[in-house]
Amino acid sequence: MNSTLVGVLLIAVGILTMLGAAFNWRIVTRGRRLFNFLFGDTVARIIYFVAGLFIFIMGIGRLISVSWFEL
Repeated sequence: MNSTLVGVLLIAVGILTMLGAAFNWRIVTRGRRLFNFLFGDTVARIIYFVAGLFIFIMGIGRLISVSWFEL
């Protein structure tokens, strides 16, 4: 798959995850999920937001061709 397409898809998924956590969308923060059950709704939403931010940053890195694992 093209690197640009993968980067754009990662950015889109990251943004949707962050928006879902911020606006408390049911698809992201259902009450029966593991993080919600263990940590409560607020902490679970923070975890989801941070995960979305990580995915977003990986998408940006993919678009600008940063090699994350190259020494």
